[in-house]
Amino acid sequence: MSFTVTATGDSLFTAPFPKDYKRVRRELDAFLSGIDLKLTNLETNVVEYGGYANQYSGGCYLATSGSIFDDLASFGFDFYGTANNHCMDFSYPGLISTVDFLESRGYAHAGTGRSLADAERPAVVTLPGGERAAVFAADAIWEPASMAGKPNQAFAPRPGVNYLRRETVYTVSERDLNELKRIASETGINYTRNVEVATGFDLPDPEWCFTFGKTVFTTKKQPTTRCCEEDLRRLVENVRKAKDAYEYVFMLIHCHDDDGRSSYGPPAFLTEFCHAVIDAGANAVFGGGCHEVRGIEIYSGSPIFYSLGDFVFQETYVKYLPPDYLEKYGASPDATAEEGFFARSKGGRVGLQYDEIYYLSFLPKITFDKGKMTGLSIVPVKLGFGAGGEQFDGLPYFAKGKDADRIFELLRSRSAEFGTVLTRHTSGEDTIQCIIK
Repeated sequence: MSFTVTATGDSLFTAPFPKDYKRVRRELDAFLSGIDLKLTNLETNVVEYGGYANQYSGGCYLATSGSIFDDLASFGFDFYGTANNHCMDFSYPGLISTVDFLESRGYAHAGTGRSLADAERPAVVTLPGGERAAVFAADAIWEPASMAGKPNQAFAPRPGVNYLRRETVYTVSERDLNELKRIASETGINYTRNVEVATGFDLPDPEWCFTFGKTVFTTKKQPTTRCCEEDLRRLVENVRKAKDAYEYVFMLIHCHDDDGRSSYGPPAFLTEFCHAVIDAGANAVFGGGCHEVRGIEIYSGSPIFYSLGDFVFQETYVKYLPPDYLEKYGASPDATAEEGFFARSKGGRVGLQYDEIYYLSFLPKITFDKGKMTGLSIVPVKLGFGAGGEQFDGLPYFAKGKDADRIFELLRSRSAEFGTVLTRHTSGEDTIQCIIK
């Protein structure tokens, strides 16, 4: 029996929806109500203020009261991915609070947990025809302290995120590599590392590379980034096992890295990961994290969405920020969150909230039948752009007119490098549907 799937970009949800938002989202609600399986990345923590703010955060401290969660749930999501760079904003209690809340409501979720075994376990959802789908979520981490851990005879398991680490090595000429070695010798930048290597606390460089400070260089021609072999092996094996047990497998991957040439170019390790999990049996991969639309690739008959952008973007509705975060940007430790964001944005001039490209998104509609994708289309979505004076700041609705044109062009050009062709159709009042081949 055929069924349809969609996934959204990041649901960075922190504030209640205005009452009159209902009239703006009617077309969006109609679209979602016709989808059998709806997935989203929950990029916040369901936690009340008053606990611990972690020493680091995913960029700011995202908290959502459980009392308003019904607003986000009103979209009818069947799954919430929790693997992202904000999952430890409020340390272990905040992460566990989020997991406990979702479980108390009976919401399917994956990506974080009280242990690595919990975090890497997929949610299993039953499809209309009785078939079952396993849904995973993973984070390409930039803070190792967020990693979920295993127990042993002396230690309890560590709460955290289902993680994918990457290795970064920059290719330079032999002359430049020798120059880096000379500079390191003169400045002493590697002195501490050399001591740690000599005393067994760190590993020496392979012959083909050189670590300068904390950055690794090589003369070998290779991709700048690649997956940590251990992590990739674990994640791929989990997908393979799920494919043996369930009819469909889907993966959400959260990644902020780029290819070093543009903000929308996926890094080499992300492509490596997406291809590997599809080879292992995943039916689709849904990316997010960079807050911007990236291209679509059809690999071995399965879609890879390198980034769906944002779906709800309410960062500036955060109520409180910790003192050290405020002081970092020159604000008083007793400043309001609004004052802190104003300082961070250099007086409202820079940042994601002041560039409309981060408010452009899309929703795919994928049809599957007998284990294979049989249809794929997308509809463009725009978020209210508060800095542009629009209503419903950070909330999604169907894009029309010039907004739809711009989203289509972004997707068309950014997907072309993967050989993906988008054909544009218009149905209804300026509503664009892109058929993907």
